[in-house]
Amino acid sequence: MQARRKTTQLLAAAVLIVSAFALPAATSHANAPASGRVRALFFGDSLMHGTGSHPGRPIMARVVARQLGWNITVDAVGGTGYTTGGARGKPYLERLSRKGVLSTPYDVVLIEGGTNDKAADPGTMRERTTETVRYVRSRLPTAKIVLMGAYNPPGRRYDARRVTIDAVIRAVAIEQSLPYFSPISGHWTKGQSGRFLCSDGLHPSTYGYGVMGAHLVRALRAAHVA
Repeated sequence: MQARRKTTQLLAAAVLIVSAFALPAATSHANAPASGRVRALFFGDSLMHGTGSHPGRPIMARVVARQLGWNITVDAVGGTGYTTGGARGKPYLERLSRKGVLSTPYDVVLIEGGTNDKAADPGTMRERTTETVRYVRSRLPTAKIVLMGAYNPPGRRYDARRVTIDAVIRAVAIEQSLPYFSPISGHWTKGQSGRFLCSDGLHPSTYGYGVMGAHLVRALRAAHVA
């Protein structure tokens, strides 16, 4: 029975991946949604971008769009976070403040992050996360803001500092009365093998993002966002 359950889980993940690739490419510019469809902005780092998948696509967002019927815009830059811009980007608040990023009247704004903030002081992290949430709320007062916390890969690249950062994001979500979930607190990588990761040992593979997407759909439904 255990073998059958595992086979069923693998098939479900495979179906989600195939479904994701059947969708049109997500862009950073929203199109007019079909009547009645939820308009959502999925904002984040390389995980939301789909770094490590082949070809590189925002698979998690595509799985959600497919399963929930949402019209999703993805704005994702690798290496960035609430406190860091990485080598090529800007921290979240600066990115969100750019002209046009929040010009669409989104129904949902999901902010995924924290993974690249592992070196941040918890106090600074809390301050920047709070500022980011307040800015989005000021621009889109009717939108439902969702915080998706940090990610730790299974295996040797696990970093305990991300657990601390994830707890900070959760604290801000509670303080701001926002839905919150994360790959860390939700144990999204539990029991996963090497197949889950791409060659860099950090980012998920195409299969891994399919698994993450399935967890994301369940988390959104459990948080009563979907």
